[in-house]
Amino acid sequence: MELLDQVSKSWQALILDGQLWARLDLHSFPGIPQEIIIRLAQSAGSFVKSLNFAGHANLVPDTMAYITSDLCLNGTSLSASHNQLNTIDLQGCVSLTTRCLHQLLVRSKSLLKLNVKGLAVVTNTTCEVISTFCPNLTSLNMSRCSNMDADGINFLTRSANRRGEHLKLKELRLSGLQNVDDAMMSELARAVPFLEVLDLSYSRQLHNSAVEAFVACSEPLESLPALGVDTVLITPSDLGREANDSGSKVLRRRVTRLRHIILSYCVMLTDNACTNLSYSVPELEFLELAGLPDVKDTGLVKLLQQTPNIRRLDLEEALITDAVIRAITPIVDTQDEGTATPTNSQPKPKQPGRALQHLNIAYATSVSDDALLSLIRNCRQLTVLEVDNTRIGRNVLREFVRLSRERKALNARIVATDCRSITDGLVKELVPLTRPRLGFRRYDARKLNFLDVRDGNEDEMKVGQDECDEERVVVKSFYSWQTVDAVKALRDKRRKAAGRKVGSESSNGAGSDVEGGTGVGNGRKSGSTRWWSPGGRRAGNSRGSGRNSGSASPILPDLNGGDGCIMM
Repeated sequence: MELLDQVSKSWQALILDGQLWARLDLHSFPGIPQEIIIRLAQSAGSFVKSLNFAGHANLVPDTMAYITSDLCLNGTSLSASHNQLNTIDLQGCVSLTTRCLHQLLVRSKSLLKLNVKGLAVVTNTTCEVISTFCPNLTSLNMSRCSNMDADGINFLTRSANRRGEHLKLKELRLSGLQNVDDAMMSELARAVPFLEVLDLSYSRQLHNSAVEAFVACSEPLESLPALGVDTVLITPSDLGREANDSGSKVLRRRVTRLRHIILSYCVMLTDNACTNLSYSVPELEFLELAGLPDVKDTGLVKLLQQTPNIRRLDLEEALITDAVIRAITPIVDTQDEGTATPTNSQPKPKQPGRALQHLNIAYATSVSDDALLSLIRNCRQLTVLEVDNTRIGRNVLREFVRLSRERKALNARIVATDCRSITDGLVKELVPLTRPRLGFRRYDARKLNFLDVRDGNEDEMKVGQDECDEERVVVKSFYSWQTVDAVKALRDKRRKAAGRKVGSESSNGAGSDVEGGTGVGNGRKSGSTRWWSPGGRRAGNSRGSGRNSGSASPILPDLNGGDGCIMM
């Protein structure tokens, strides 16, 4: 942009036309000068609908104040002044203040998505501002905000419940939220009936009773349709409890619309948390329960049996056995495979695991090879299997690679680090079908130096595999990574050989255009980078600078007769 607006004033007017800046997305330019940001905001004005300053750690409050003012429509009064923003992303803007953030939110009445993850300036008062001035919010990310706790969420939800309304939130991320209790979870469930994504990971005060309060339903039946809430009646035995424990024979549970639940590293949760969720999340697709050693078979099996649409399951560090693996292994009827279902017959119920794509059971040392082999064969959508630090055998790796290629799965991968059965010989046996890394062809991948067969480096292909071939299965293990090191060593060796060749040619008199021959004044040998070459050092560097430096730039003759520069 800086180059184009210097062509002429007409070009500058075109570049800064506000209609071109409906999305003011500058997250890829964290070092852009503040003056340019202010200039863009002034030119774009009220046309801006999306504001993304993620990673701008140097964005100061004064600049944000100018932006807030410039993006507003002209109102009759200060209170009526507002902007047309529907998306704001300020993650990483650590230099902002609470005041300038609130000034922006007060004028963002049309806001739909807000990301203030990790900002210490977010407080419980911020939740009050959102509740009052951002009624249309559908996505809110307030994870890792150290100066906000459950009281802020309580105000956000209670104000809506008191008005007899509900929030429009579909995505709520509150990772690391402190002081989560039963009352907050109950109010949250009543205020967000349309919630689809809930992230409460690292909420270390979250207890089983709080999860139960989230799915319990105590409202009168006549008020439920107005709130958009569905319920289900279950018995204590359905939850694996005794009838005397609950005090009643029938329990009413709220049926949520949650598709993605993240409860990883909520260390106080046990099997009861999974049991409480079992009949309330029938549309669940993503479940993340990593870092919960007290979550075992009983609760997980009850939950997974009621979630037929599960696609991703993260159970890292959970002490599970074959019972959980069997719960997500569908039964494939080979006789009905490929035949059409009769029109007069009822459709078969969906089986858990039929849509499973990603499974992480790292550190599950009690899972057997037979259970995993059955899972791999029957879960035909499975493309990612993480089994590091387990006791898997050689046949599990062979079968996953074979079936992934047979099913023509793209970017399939298996993580098997620290597995004793995965040996060097097994990895070499699967070399024609595998690759060590998930490479991709993009400009931002250039620094990763993925091995690509299209580059034509035949010598590198002899020691490594094509890392950008989507049909090859990624095998991440200790021995497979050695091929990456082998390719790197080959490239370094070739680079050094090329450098020695250039040095020998220079020492023989090639390229002696520099005044005084080859330079040695800065301690470099002959054949060093010439002053005109890209990346070459000039004489004004910290080492070897001065009149006697052999690497100094040649003195050009004065073509203007000593009159200096001539303005043309």
